[in-house]
Amino acid sequence: MYTNKLARWLYAAAVLLLVCAFAAPTPASAHSVLTKAVPEPNSQLNESPPRIELTFNERLESQLYYIKVFDEIGRALPDLKAALSADQKTMSLDLPKLGNGRYTVTYHVISADGHPVEGTYVLSIGPGAEGAIVGDPSSLHAGHQLSADMSVYDVLKYLSRIAYYFGLLALAGWALWGAFADLRHSAIAETYRSGLLGVQRAHFLALIAFVYFHYQDLLGDQGLGELVDLFTGTWVGRSWLAAFVLALIGFAVLGRSKAGDALVVGLLLAAKSVNGHAMGHDPIWLTVSLDFVHLLGAAVWVGGLLLIVPQWKKNKAWVDGFLPKFSNAALLAIVALALTGTATTLLFLPSLRYLLYSQWGILLIAKVVFVVLVILLGLGIRLAMRQRKEKDVRDMVRMDFGAMAIIVVLVSLLTFISPVPPNEPLYWHEMGETASSPHMTVQVAPMVPGDNQFRIDIWLTKELGKPKQVLLKLQDTDKPDVAPIEIPLAEHTNEQPDAGYTADETYEQHSYKADGPFIPFPGNWKMEVRIMDKNDDETVYTTVKRVY
Repeated sequence: MYTNKLARWLYAAAVLLLVCAFAAPTPASAHSVLTKAVPEPNSQLNESPPRIELTFNERLESQLYYIKVFDEIGRALPDLKAALSADQKTMSLDLPKLGNGRYTVTYHVISADGHPVEGTYVLSIGPGAEGAIVGDPSSLHAGHQLSADMSVYDVLKYLSRIAYYFGLLALAGWALWGAFADLRHSAIAETYRSGLLGVQRAHFLALIAFVYFHYQDLLGDQGLGELVDLFTGTWVGRSWLAAFVLALIGFAVLGRSKAGDALVVGLLLAAKSVNGHAMGHDPIWLTVSLDFVHLLGAAVWVGGLLLIVPQWKKNKAWVDGFLPKFSNAALLAIVALALTGTATTLLFLPSLRYLLYSQWGILLIAKVVFVVLVILLGLGIRLAMRQRKEKDVRDMVRMDFGAMAIIVVLVSLLTFISPVPPNEPLYWHEMGETASSPHMTVQVAPMVPGDNQFRIDIWLTKELGKPKQVLLKLQDTDKPDVAPIEIPLAEHTNEQPDAGYTADETYEQHSYKADGPFIPFPGNWKMEVRIMDKNDDETVYTTVKRVY
């Protein structure tokens, strides 16, 4: 009777959360992304700018941010400290009067979801070489993608995340089952107590490793002197500090009372809920709540399996009595996991099509496959229990345990990889098919929805001279009913022509620029360049690039 009533409440709560998720706005966020820079990255200025202003798409942490400026020989400009706007989205740095030359600007922030974001670009002042587009000035994340060429340090970083999530869920689930299934006074009381101490130690060591492999990215180049600000001035640092304190308290409190166990576990899960992707999306109260319920459901499932599998041969009588309780609770937990996971995905992604564009989406699809497998195993276990097929129950529980381990690994990776892929500047070069055909390079930075800097360099033979017409058009192939956008190009004097072509006296370089909001929204943008020479011969180049 109690289980049925609890099921009805959980179903109602999950449906309510899902309705709220559909009703809530769904902004797209890939950690924090630089959306506007004044002066523009890689620009040529006639005189020293009064300040540098960097605007991001979402709120930043209020500590551990900086803008640093280096001169041509790599010396940092002294006594410069960046400031953050009231809405915590714009970072600015007042500059002294700068002399002519090339300056390198580098920045570091921590996004609201606790991930470090860094970038570097070049500014040139006065006559001289114009800065080339350097890297990705919009968002250079500290190792947020899986790749075959990851360093040993990056591999250890991911392994520490897996160990931490498994340790957290194991501890939370073990403690909750011990409290509410009264394992302290059961046939496995001694095993439960020794196991509780074991999972506490494993969780604490995994937490230390997790923090060790992540704190340096958050500090950037600021050194260990900023550790206090990290742990007290940022949400990610506060959550780590709370987790350390609660883990230590747990050694003295857990296993003594239901209320104490529930309080410590609830606070541990809450501390994790305010550190991650949930903090980077609105409404925060909903995303954090969904994350908490998701973690709680996972803990119930993981903890129960950890109790059952080792005891199958040691204490079969106890397993037979515990398995029906676990089956009912696991079913409710999986329902909660499925609904909260669906709601979270709808909040994180602007469209379900994004599942196919990123590592995050691919990993999520893999997780869904294993969740469906777990649901089928759960139904099979319940059916086999009714038919008293002990061997089938045992085999399916073991399979359930294996699927659980894989899902925990996938979840630990999902929490670090950005849901929406980061945008990267465009560098597009085309060689002419014949000696008289134009060569062309297009650069667009930062290549994000909103304001961008467009630059086209064209090389024609001296015999053909200046192009008669140069057109640049953009069209979102996902929205064929929207007409192409024509970019208003203006001739641009290039202070430093491309050396590869200027060495060949056969060609002349012609440059064009445009600045403005000509990529108005995310999409799969087709870029078309039309070049007409003095003989009215037209060359057309096209490429397609997705903007997230």
